[in-house]
Amino acid sequence: MEIFERLEALIDSPGAETVNEARSMLRQFEAVVTADAIHQFLLDLMTLVFVVDAAPQNYHAPVRKLVKVRLAMLKMLGEASA
Repeated sequence: MEIFERLEALIDSPGAETVNEARSMLRQFEAVVTADAIHQFLLDLMTLVFVVDAAPQNYHAPVRKLVKVRLAMLKMLGEASA
């Protein structure tokens, strides 16, 4: 699905508007994917944006991996619901 590719691109290069962009993309899936999974993904994405802004480079990869795992969970839930 195109939305997941766009979300993964946001994870790879987070910026100031990353969370807002992700939130607007995920609105279309609220009925399909459980709200809890969406909130977990957004919380981890916010953590990634904070770490990229505030922490040394060596902390970026583990947090990025966590966000990608949450995105994979969203993909599976979305495919199961479709």
